[in-house]
Amino acid sequence: MISSAKKFTSGLGAIAIALGLSFVAVMPAVAAAPTDAHITLISPVLDATNTSEAAANQKMANGWVGNGWFGDGLIYQRSFVPVGSTINLTYHVADKDGKPLVGQDVKLRINKGYSVSTAILQVDNVITSGIDKPPLDQGFVIHKTDAFGNVTFEVRNLDPTAKSLAEPEPQPESWTSEPNISEDGLNDLHSQMLPEVAGEKPDHSVISEFHYYIPSNPVAPVVTHPTIRLVSPVLTDTNSFVNGKAVRQAYVQTGSTVNVVYKVTDDNGAALANQVVKLHVNKAFSSSNAKMTNGKIATDSKKDSSQGNDQALLEGTTDGYGFVVFSLRNTDTKGEAAAATSADKVLSDPTKGAVFSQIHPEITGATTDVADVTEFHFFGAPAAAAGAAVKITTSAKKTGGKYVLTLGIAGASGKSAKVEITGLKVKTEKVTVANQGFTYTVSAGAKVVKVTIDGKAYTSKITVK
Repeated sequence: MISSAKKFTSGLGAIAIALGLSFVAVMPAVAAAPTDAHITLISPVLDATNTSEAAANQKMANGWVGNGWFGDGLIYQRSFVPVGSTINLTYHVADKDGKPLVGQDVKLRINKGYSVSTAILQVDNVITSGIDKPPLDQGFVIHKTDAFGNVTFEVRNLDPTAKSLAEPEPQPESWTSEPNISEDGLNDLHSQMLPEVAGEKPDHSVISEFHYYIPSNPVAPVVTHPTIRLVSPVLTDTNSFVNGKAVRQAYVQTGSTVNVVYKVTDDNGAALANQVVKLHVNKAFSSSNAKMTNGKIATDSKKDSSQGNDQALLEGTTDGYGFVVFSLRNTDTKGEAAAATSADKVLSDPTKGAVFSQIHPEITGATTDVADVTEFHFFGAPAAAAGAAVKITTSAKKTGGKYVLTLGIAGASGKSAKVEITGLKVKTEKVTVANQGFTYTVSAGAKVVKVTIDGKAYTSKITVK
């Protein structure tokens, strides 16, 4: 169904939507129904200027939607990255109204079925085979979205050290041309990714295809005055503000996780790949006092951040597109008072109960880098853990002359569900994420949907018309 040779979509509109929807709410967002997940790619930043055959591939993607294979708004992007690269995929996940879905399980389908993906990849502990056996994907992992509705996956290409079935491709003539693949196809080395909440049909998602090439004329980067810009979370004047010291500040609920993504470029504006970036957490002279950890290193309150001491120093390496990710989790049990709105200003002098963390990325030094300083203020108490109550939802629509019934199952991740629908054979479904959708072709008329999980039955009635 999806071959790598002739596909793509312009991601410019998707990125614009992602930027507009990624806002900081003073109260946590309420999770949407499983069929309302809108997933957009934040990093790497891909658009019609750096992706392959944008117009032709977008037309093809629209055809897939028209055939009923994917939900509307599907974005398809095909781009190029040096063989052996790591790619930090960051997605924004929101409901139909644009509210971020916080704490939402997101499944990344790696080398998805029907993609003819040949690359050998590692994501967490999952390693792909590079052999397409549709309809099966070559692997998947599940991560949760952070306080801003963002989720990140680190994708490592292992082909240079693995027994690959395909050779790396030659570098394309331009970043907008088609891949430089030989007639026999033996040098077609690519991967294809699809993030999923409910499923192919109910989600409004994005397919990303990466072609791994051998650089023809590598250019040594110039790194005397690198630029490090915050890409995620997306902070604007509508959801945050800048204080008198040019520090952008935003509110986050106490106990939250924030995945911080930076785009790093060299002196000439070129993406700076494989560059070590330091992140100062509760940086010196900031008076930061929030308790932060990235799972390995935690802030040290014995180091006075009002003086010349960082409370933690992290290191990360940029990926093949020049993006670096740091995952930070707040561990305070009590935060500062909640602001009336997210536009209310935080005191620049944090002496009245403020609980905050100021962070600053660095490569060559504070006086030579062009870098963003960001400050997160943590309010209230940590959000209560979401309940595990099972819930089912049903909806139906006519697509291409057929009636399609969508069943949403929430709160049953890791369980098996026995599904009984009027007029259809009984089927057992495996639920793999917190909110998951399943689709069935049915006839018109009244239907009873019965789902049995762990011996308990859940029933929904719907009229298909």
